[in-house]
Amino acid sequence: MFEDLFTWWKEDILLKGALEGIADMLKTISEMFDLSTGSFLKGIKRDEDIYEMDRSVNVQEIEIRKKIYEHLSIHPKQDITSSLILSTIVIDIERIGDYLKNIYELSLIHTVDDQIRYYEEAKRITQHIRNMLLKVNDALKDGDIEAAKKLMDEKNWICKKCDGLINEIIIDELIRVRPAVVYSLLFRYIKRVTAHIGNVASSIVNPFHQIGFKPE
Repeated sequence: MFEDLFTWWKEDILLKGALEGIADMLKTISEMFDLSTGSFLKGIKRDEDIYEMDRSVNVQEIEIRKKIYEHLSIHPKQDITSSLILSTIVIDIERIGDYLKNIYELSLIHTVDDQIRYYEEAKRITQHIRNMLLKVNDALKDGDIEAAKKLMDEKNWICKKCDGLINEIIIDELIRVRPAVVYSLLFRYIKRVTAHIGNVASSIVNPFHQIGFKPE
């Protein structure tokens, strides 16, 4: 099913523009991810304004929704499914940006300490998520269902891992209060980022009514 929709997106000028806009959104999101996680894990302060980047994502989302609306205005009885799928994708990408702002704001009250037990786990998981952002963009551009399925599997284990780490922090009697709160929130936020990446990947694999769920 997705192969047919993907072909249609490539051929229709407005939907092709929407697909290109999604690629631009994901590029900005990847930059926000590097900025927020670099600030949290390495204390790197960069000149870029994450809030301005987030506003750019919001503007891109509005432009894509406008293209989808224009497409449906011209073809009111055609390709409603693909328009709904594209709308769902941009919502998930925009939500990723919100969580990346949360991670950045955490970094502002957090002092980097690579001796904290959970530091290396956070570093390892964020690298996986960084790779997922690159892969989901490629999967969308190519309409690659098998790559999307692998991303959904990766999403599942990262989300489970984050839940497990939060539970470990709760019962950890040695960790100080501030790192416990900060790392619990970090793992919660990166779990949500991963879940939204998984939703985008599922839009390639699943029919519209099952986006965000396991394929049957």
